[in-house]
Amino acid sequence: MKISGVKKFEKLFRTVGSMDVDKNDIVRLNDFINKAIYRLLETGMKRAKENGRDVVWYSDLPITQGFESNIEEFRQIDEELDLSEILETIAGLPPLPLEIGEGIEKELPNIAGGITIALIKSFKVINPTKKNPQTEDWNQVTRIFETLL
Repeated sequence: MKISGVKKFEKLFRTVGSMDVDKNDIVRLNDFINKAIYRLLETGMKRAKENGRDVVWYSDLPITQGFESNIEEFRQIDEELDLSEILETIAGLPPLPLEIGEGIEKELPNIAGGITIALIKSFKVINPTKKNPQTEDWNQVTRIFETLL
C-alpha cells in the first residue's frame, strides 16, 4: 500500500501531541479515519431518513461541539501543512444507499482532519507522556471511538 504524505502526518502528530509516528501508524490512521467516517455517515443516513430525505446533509452528521473544535483546529494547522488534498484521497466515500450532500463532500478532508486531531488528543489523554503509539495504544483509542460513534 502506497502511503502519501507520511512526513506531513509525522509533523501533524508532533505539532498536536508531541508524538512520533511511522509509516505503520499512518496505515493505521488511514483505516481509522475510514471507519470513523463510515460511522458518522451511518448516523447521518439514519437522521436523513427520519427527516424523509434521500440526501444526507452535513447537519445530519453527529458533529459535537468538541469535534467541531477539532475540525477548526485542523483547518488552522492545515494552512501550514497542506494535508487536505491527501485526506481527501484517504477519506473516500464508501458506496451508500443515500446520496451524500455537497456540503459533506466539500468538508470531508476537514472531517478527516478533525478525526485525526481527536485521535492524537485521545492518545495523550490515555498516556500524557506517550511519545510513540504502540498497537495497544491504537486498540484502546479505537475502542473509545467505537464506544462514542
